[in-house]
Amino acid sequence: MFNTYYRQCPAEHYPYTVQPGDTLNLIAFRLESSVMRILTANPGLDPNNLQIGQMICIPSCPPNHVSRIIERGDTLFQIAQDYGVSVASILEANPGVDPNSLRVGQRLCIPQFGGAPDVIGLRETITAMQSDIHMLKGDNSVQQTHESNYGSSTQTTRVTSVTPSEIRFEAVPVTFAGAFRGHFTAGRRYPYYQDASMGGRRTITVKDNFGVWHSFNYREQTPQA
Repeated sequence: MFNTYYRQCPAEHYPYTVQPGDTLNLIAFRLESSVMRILTANPGLDPNNLQIGQMICIPSCPPNHVSRIIERGDTLFQIAQDYGVSVASILEANPGVDPNSLRVGQRLCIPQFGGAPDVIGLRETITAMQSDIHMLKGDNSVQQTHESNYGSSTQTTRVTSVTPSEIRFEAVPVTFAGAFRGHFTAGRRYPYYQDASMGGRRTITVKDNFGVWHSFNYREQTPQA
């Protein structure tokens, strides 16, 4: 008989019932953990003598990390912003994760630098920022004009990349200089409107995460002969 001790799992762990054909390596791979972490969470567990129906505890994340389940539309950059950490730190905490191939339902371990992240406080700060921005938008004639002209646009463009110094949109083959990280999230789609004037000069006006319209001017590129 196997040890029923494993039915009581500590915090940040969850129970798993051993299935026919299971090995510790297979369980670790399927549940995105590691053999060493599972053995540490289950003192006395014999990896060479797993019993069908045996309950073992699976650590959801290592110490000083929290779990995050991937939802549709999530990107590593957006998740990093939510928790106030870097993309590199998330990749380091989740070896083997492909940042370009996240799966809905996949579990990530997010490092807690300087203690547990105050997610509620972060959301309150963002809400306050949005309130201030909405108030400023109401007093800004440019924003009012953009909203009246472009607010009904059904077109959307995806942000293909955003860095501290530049941004690029799917709709136009141009990279724009400027610090737009935080305003736009790579991989997300945003309402936009495209306009043109004489001389090949064009404008793409895109709404950001806070509902603010940004206009980007560029010159139409003529094909080389």
